[in-house]
Amino acid sequence: MARVLIVDDDSAGLEIRKLILERRGHQVRTALDKEHARIEFRAAAPEVIILDLRVPEVEDGRALIREFRAEAPAVRLLVLCGNDADLDACDEASLVDRILTKPVRSALLLSAITGT
Repeated sequence: MARVLIVDDDSAGLEIRKLILERRGHQVRTALDKEHARIEFRAAAPEVIILDLRVPEVEDGRALIREFRAEAPAVRLLVLCGNDADLDACDEASLVDRILTKPVRSALLLSAITGT
């Protein structure tokens, strides 16, 4: 199973996703803000990152996309957003593996982790 980092400033949503992924055998680390996301990223060397684009601002999420991609080109980067337009016409859109519109179904999230 995959080493996963979930970054989301919504603690309830973060815990639910963590629980779902752990029940499927994934090793999950979490971060509620961009500073902790950077720390956990370096500590965990995740294979997959699930990033809420607004943590809490869109620019915070975009900055993390650029940083994660630069430091780990092979990491699978999944972005959760409430509005697809947040990444429209942005350079960062080309840096992510998949954009998932919230609310995202558990089955879709699980298949996105494996790339199926």
